[in-house]
Amino acid sequence: MRTRSIPVVAILGVLALVLAATPAAAVQVTDPDDVAGKLDLKTLVVRKADASAPLVAKITTYENWTASLLKDSGKNRVYVLFDVDADGAAEYVGEISSSGGDLHMDITGQGSAFEPLPVKHPDGHTLKTVVPGGSPPNPDGTVQIAAKSTFRDTGDCSTACKDRIPDTGWVSVP
Repeated sequence: MRTRSIPVVAILGVLALVLAATPAAAVQVTDPDDVAGKLDLKTLVVRKADASAPLVAKITTYENWTASLLKDSGKNRVYVLFDVDADGAAEYVGEISSSGGDLHMDITGQGSAFEPLPVKHPDGHTLKTVVPGGSPPNPDGTVQIAAKSTFRDTGDCSTACKDRIPDTGWVSVP
């Protein structure tokens, strides 16, 4: 019986194709259950397949809530902060709110405002949005991200319960 050997070059070529097709791993940060109210941030997961790719952000909270909690006319909000030049300050801020039952993110900064981006609320405690690659808040290359929330209600949060993830610093994505 005769066996055939596969050239090492062919194996390496196939492996390179598989690795190139594999999306970049997501970066995840978890925050403790430490803030009263429905918008206590639990996780921030961000991914960007390559330097010029769209940035996918997923934010979860410990509590369940409906999209109407973030209605435009109210004071409850979730924000996505974008530090595009690694100076430790947000150049752009995405404000997530609801109008007509639909969630959207309005990004402003550097004297500009952009078209609202859709935000999904697939379950009672998750937000997902995609920021186009090559846009000012998601330029080609690395961008640093954080999220924060503000919740106002009676009781413990009558003057506002605020959270940030990560508590200090940023999540860097390529």
